[in-house]
Amino acid sequence: MSYRIWPRLVAILVAGLVLQTALPEIPHRAGLVVGSVPVAVAGCFAVAGFVRLARRARGRLCAGWAVGGLSAGLLAASYALYTADAILGRAPSTPNLPDLLSLGAAAVAIVALLLVSPPMSGVMARLTVVLDVATVGGALLLLAWQLVLSEVVAALAPATRLMFLTTAALEIGGAAVALVLMSRTAPTANGYALRLLSGGLGTFAVTAIIAVYNRAEGLPWHATGAGAGYLVAALLIALSSRTALPVADSTGRKVFSGVWPLLPYVPAVLAVVEVIRVYVRTGTLPPLVMWLLLAAITMAMLRQLLMLVTIRRLMTGLHHQAHHDALTGLPNRVAFHTVAEAELASAPDGRCTAVLLLDLDGFKLVNDTLGHAAGDALLVTVAGRFGAALRPGDTAARLGGDEFVVLLPDLAAPEQADEIARRLLDGIGMPMTLADREHRVRASIGVAVCHGGGHDLDRLLQRADSALYRAKNAGKGTFRRYGAEAAGEPGTVTVTAA
Repeated sequence: MSYRIWPRLVAILVAGLVLQTALPEIPHRAGLVVGSVPVAVAGCFAVAGFVRLARRARGRLCAGWAVGGLSAGLLAASYALYTADAILGRAPSTPNLPDLLSLGAAAVAIVALLLVSPPMSGVMARLTVVLDVATVGGALLLLAWQLVLSEVVAALAPATRLMFLTTAALEIGGAAVALVLMSRTAPTANGYALRLLSGGLGTFAVTAIIAVYNRAEGLPWHATGAGAGYLVAALLIALSSRTALPVADSTGRKVFSGVWPLLPYVPAVLAVVEVIRVYVRTGTLPPLVMWLLLAAITMAMLRQLLMLVTIRRLMTGLHHQAHHDALTGLPNRVAFHTVAEAELASAPDGRCTAVLLLDLDGFKLVNDTLGHAAGDALLVTVAGRFGAALRPGDTAARLGGDEFVVLLPDLAAPEQADEIARRLLDGIGMPMTLADREHRVRASIGVAVCHGGGHDLDRLLQRADSALYRAKNAGKGTFRRYGAEAAGEPGTVTVTAA
C-alpha cells in the first residue's frame, strides 16, 4: 500500500484504540458524548470532501460522490442527535430518529459505493457481481447468525427485533458489496478511495452487530471494541473523501494480482468451517443454516455456469482476434494459410484453385496527404467491397499494409479467376468518401492458378506475386495471370479498371 496511506491508517487505528481504552474510565453520559462527537465531526468532514469530489466529477461519478456526501450527512446528523440525547439525558426509544438516520446512512452508502465503483461492462459481468455479493452476503449472514445473531434475536424484545434485523440485513449487505468491490479494484499511489469507503462500510457493519450484542447481553455500549469500531469506520469514510479513485486497469493484471481477489472467499470458507463445526458437534443443522447453505451452493453453481459461459466467450473472442485483422475484420495471414492449405490439399482433379494478390495503387499518397485515419478508412472500405465480387466459399484476407489476398477454390477454368479479378477491380474503383471528399482508388492484381490438389501454397503465392509485379509494370489498375502469355491467352491477361 502507498506510504501516504499507511501513516493515516495507523493514526486511525491508534485513535480508535485510545478511545476504546478511555471509554470504560468515563461516566456513561460523558462516554456517549466523547464517543459520538468525533463520529459526527468525521461525518461533516466527509461531507465536505465528497462535495468537493462531486464538483470535480461528471456523470455517474459525480452522482456517486453526491450520494456519498448525503450518506455522510445522515451519519453526522445521527451522531449529533446521539450527542444531544446524551447531554440532555434523554432515554432513547426504539426505533428513534438517530437510529433511523444511521440506518438511512448505511443504505445510501451502498448506493454511493456502487456508483463510484468502476462500471461493469456487459450483462455477464453485472450478473457475476450480483452472484458474488449474494454468496458473500449469505456467508456473512450465516457466520453472524451462528456466532451472534441467533442468541441476540432471542434476547431482544419484540419491539426492537424488527429494527435490529433490518439494520443487520442492511449492514451485512453493505459489507458484502464492500468486500466484492474491494476485490475488484487496483489502487494506484493515491487511488484508495473505493477501498477506504468499502472498509468504512464493512467496519460499520461489524460494529453495529457487536453493539446490538452488547445491548442484548447487558454490556456497556462501547464494550467488545464497539467504541473503537464506530470511530474507525467514520474516519475511514472521511479519509476516502480525501483520496482519489483508482485508475481503470483495462488489462485486469493489477486487479487479479496479490491477495485482494481472494478477499470475498474468506467469509465463504469460514462459513463452511462453521457449518462443519456445528454438524460435528450436534449431528444436525438448524433450519436457517440449512437454507443458507442451500442458497450458497445454488449461488456457487450459477456463478460457475456464468464463469464457463464467460470463458467460452473469451476463448471465442481470442480465437477471432488471433485469426482476423483488427482493422478490417478480414482473416489475417495465419487464417488464410490455414484455409488455403486445406483447400489445396483436398482440391478435386479436374477443378482449379486460384490465388489473387491485390495491392492498392497510391495508398501511400493517401496516407501522406489525408492522414492515417483516411488511410485506415480506405482499407476498411476496400475490405467491405470484396463481398460483392466474390462467391460463397471464397476467402479474402489482409496480409498487411495495403496488400490483400483472395483464395478461389473449385473453379471450372482459369478464366473464371479472370472474371472475379475484373469484378474486384470494378468494385474497388467505385467512388468512396475519404476526409469528406470523394476519391477513386485503383488496384493491381496478380493471379496464379493451379489444377487439382496437392500444390504448394508458397509456390502459388510466389507466382501470384510475380504476376502482380507485371501488372504494376503494365500501368497499374490491371491484373495479370501467371503463365497466361505462354498459354497464348492475350485477350484475358490485362484488364484496366473503369
